[in-house]
Amino acid sequence: MKQNSEPVRLQKFLSTQGICSRREAESFIAKGKVLVNGKPATLGDKVMGDEKIVFNGATIKARTNIQSIVLAWHKPVHVEVTFQNEHGGKTLNDFDFGTERVVPIGRLDKDSHGLLLLTNDGDLSNKIAHPSYSHEKEYVVAIDKPVTPAIIKQLSSGDLEVNGERVQPCEVHQIKEKVIRIILKEGKNRQIRRMCEACDLKVKELVRVRVNNIWLNELPVGKWRKLNPSEIAQLQKK
Repeated sequence: MKQNSEPVRLQKFLSTQGICSRREAESFIAKGKVLVNGKPATLGDKVMGDEKIVFNGATIKARTNIQSIVLAWHKPVHVEVTFQNEHGGKTLNDFDFGTERVVPIGRLDKDSHGLLLLTNDGDLSNKIAHPSYSHEKEYVVAIDKPVTPAIIKQLSSGDLEVNGERVQPCEVHQIKEKVIRIILKEGKNRQIRRMCEACDLKVKELVRVRVNNIWLNELPVGKWRKLNPSEIAQLQKK
């Protein structure tokens, strides 16, 4: 990351600095929790990075020439993928990710566990998470009924709707009597849970085991590892 040569939107600056995601930055700005040179910021404000910026009570010191890193983390259940803690419960702020501030690449719902990627480079996060990359995300899902060919067909067909939008066809494979493997190329909010609900199925456990070329493997719950340069390069390929 290089020092700004021209003004950038405040939410982009906060994301690039690894403070939070752009979406969360917009929320903090709208709630008056970001000050620029002593004044409450507004959506649309631009900064160079040399201003006095206070985010949620803490002064931000702009960092330049940061080496981009990506972490693979085994997110535990009951953890919100957010830096805000308005409703109680654990968030990303409750975990130690080393010396770098990191933001999540994409989401993983509170009740699920498994692989979540995080980075200190907000631009990289937005790039990798963009729908145009169509990265495969693989999940192992335990359900409350025995798997049948009809269930597999219904889940994989692309005929289901989530939040009023039809989902894309996906791969579904049986692993055990009540366990399936689902591979998506999209990521609507709580998509798998809502797909299962539409099929009159209840999810007992949901774990993300892969994002594109990165596997969860035996990474313990709550632990993380740093991706190597070749893994990061592969993530950036369409």
